[in-house]
Amino acid sequence: MSETAARGILTSLRQSDVDPITRLMGRQAFIACLEDRVARARREVVRFGVAIVDLDEFKKFNLSHGLTCGDAALRGVAEQLVRTNSTPRADAARYDGNAFAMLLESASAEELSRSAHALHGAVAKFRTTEGLALSASIGVAHARIGETAEAILMRAEQTLYLAKQFGRNRVEISASAAPLRVDGSVVALRRSA
Repeated sequence: MSETAARGILTSLRQSDVDPITRLMGRQAFIACLEDRVARARREVVRFGVAIVDLDEFKKFNLSHGLTCGDAALRGVAEQLVRTNSTPRADAARYDGNAFAMLLESASAEELSRSAHALHGAVAKFRTTEGLALSASIGVAHARIGETAEAILMRAEQTLYLAKQFGRNRVEISASAAPLRVDGSVVALRRSA
C-alpha cells in the first residue's frame, strides 16, 4: 500500500478510530483492516503476517519517568516501528496501552521472521529524548489462507504471551494454531507486563 493510500485510509477514519498519542489507528480500526486483508488474501492468495509488539514493563517505566515521558516514548516507538519496515501507517495500530499491532507483508516464514526481528531491533535502538531505552516482546502469526482475522490475532497474542513467559525482550513466531508443549498439550498462557 502506498503512503498516499495509507494517508487516505487514516484520513477517512473517524476521530475515535485514531489513537490520540501515536496517531496510529486504534484496535477496532485495525481489526477492520485485518478483516479486509484476510478477504483480499483469500481472493489474491497474498501472504501476510500479524505482529504484536508489546513494550516490556511499561507500567514501571511510566511510574519511574512519568506519563509525559511515557507518552513521548509511545509516539517515538510508533514512528520507529512504522519506519523500520517502511510499513504504511494504515498497517499499524496502537493495539492497547503499551502494545502495537502491525500487518506485515511476507511471502515466506523467513521473510516474516526477518521483519519481526527488524521491529525488535528498532525498539532496542530507540532512545527517548532523556536517553532511556526500552525493550519489547513480539508475537507473530503468519496468516493461513481461510483463517479468520480473530484466529490470526489469537495466535499472535498467544505467541506474544510465550515471549513474555520465556523472559521478555524476544520474538516468538507462531508455528501452530495454538502454542504446544513438547508432549503435545496446549500451553495455558496469560499476559504479564
